Amino acid sequence: MIDLIKKFFAPTEKETTSSFYLADRVIELQRKVTELEKKVEDLENEKRELQDLILETEVSLHARIDRIHPVIYNFTDTKKEE
Repeated sequence: MIDLIKKFFAPTEKETTSSFYLADRVIELQRKVTELEKKVEDLENEKRELQDLILETEVSLHARIDRIHPVIYNFTDTKKEE
């Protein structure tokens, strides 16, 4: 009787060698891979958007700087006439 009670309350062990267990694991792993691929795609899209925003900010900043202090090139003739 005590053995029956111990067996009843003992933790269950999954059979890791059955084909159903392995098929369930494969399905679970495929689901996780799909989820991770979606996360990667979302992160790549976010990265692209951030790069575009940085580029727009850089162009805007250069335009503002050029309005405040335009670039003046001081070219001189380095050849001296004799």
